Amino acid sequence: MITHTGHPWLPRTLWWSACLAAILAGAAPTRALRADGQPVPAPDTLESPAAPFNPSVTKRIAIVGASASDGFGVAVSNGSATPFKAELVDMRDVLLAAAKPGSTSLVANYATGMFFSDPLARGEDAITRALETKPTLVLAADFLFWYAYGGGGIGKTPIRSEQDRATLFEQGLKQLDRVIAAGVPLVVGNLPDMRASKGRMMSATQLPEDATLKALNERVASWVQGKPRVRLLSLLHVIEETRSGEPVRVGSVRWDPTKQGPVMQRDRLHPAFPGLVALTERTMECAIGDTACRERFDFTPQDVKARILDGLPK
Repeated sequence: MITHTGHPWLPRTLWWSACLAAILAGAAPTRALRADGQPVPAPDTLESPAAPFNPSVTKRIAIVGASASDGFGVAVSNGSATPFKAELVDMRDVLLAAAKPGSTSLVANYATGMFFSDPLARGEDAITRALETKPTLVLAADFLFWYAYGGGGIGKTPIRSEQDRATLFEQGLKQLDRVIAAGVPLVVGNLPDMRASKGRMMSATQLPEDATLKALNERVASWVQGKPRVRLLSLLHVIEETRSGEPVRVGSVRWDPTKQGPVMQRDRLHPAFPGLVALTERTMECAIGDTACRERFDFTPQDVKARILDGLPK
């Protein structure tokens, strides 16, 4: 029996915030900063992509992160049909609607759009609650975002330098270390360049410098190395697809935004419904591989939407 945990099927707050994570693939090597300001040696060579986890990890899934995972502004409806049905949805809802029988017994959502308000407290709380569910897999696609973006640092003091961001970022990695210490497989995304949302959802003071983003992404890559229970999620291709206006692969279809609706919201920061489905699908592909993902989940957007609406109270 599928178990719903986290917030119930009720409208979420509109105070949610940001983000998709992205690997700056192909960028020139940089020297990541440790919390003490010293550089972290960059790896001499790039490792081959790690093998997928055993598909059995999908039995109990816990989601931690910010507003992309928590479905900021994402809604599905049956249009003008009577009776009218509409629902705000998040990554958990998509997973439950896409899961084939026997694929999972629990999906718990501890992502929150309020992450920006206090990354230290909300990140620690999310990891604590996620581990209490005894998960077999933790999904953290956008967990690290507000440890790099935003305007508040350690102890809610204002971020005054890029080194402050590096110091705060280490606290995010420490929280993810708790997942590793518990022996739980983890999928984590790194940081995007969200300058396209400047003046929309993000202010200039919330945006790290380009060199900082490169350094922190290098730090994530370094942190992942030697951790067999961690997979690093690359969302660069998802960002490019959703912003390009070109058709996007989602489940068994090619979603054409010019004919079927946008994949990205107007704030240029958050995915629309098909983008959220694509993000969820890419996260699961990173965890268990393409073949196992297709065997265990059906991410066809129309089918996911129909199952979500069918699951609403009558």
